[in-house]
Amino acid sequence: MTILDAEYEEYSTYVDYNKPHLSKFLNRHLDNSEVIAEKWVLKPQFTPIKLPSFCGHKNNDLKYNRRSVIVIGTELQCYHKFCEMLKIYGWQQQDSWVLDLKPTWKKHYKTNKNQPIIINLI
Repeated sequence: MTILDAEYEEYSTYVDYNKPHLSKFLNRHLDNSEVIAEKWVLKPQFTPIKLPSFCGHKNNDLKYNRRSVIVIGTELQCYHKFCEMLKIYGWQQQDSWVLDLKPTWKKHYKTNKNQPIIINLI
């Protein structure tokens, strides 16, 4: 989605991943030049599901969901991606660390027009 597309939507989902950000924790601007791979271990969440009962009705229940994902992008883009996922889906990180960037991941990043990507780990 581009900025022009976002202007026509009432509730825009456009995120400028390259907007500069000053980290108060690190006391510096986040790097936007080197592509990295970060593994995020997300805090467990409960997601609503519907289970069939014996009489054919659907019962509402919660399913325990714990995930790990890999995010490819610059330090700045990963920060903005996390802010987006927190706002939209309520993701919270339990832990994160930098991984060695694989050539295939960098290729997917380039294919995605140098925008951050999320790789789900099953």
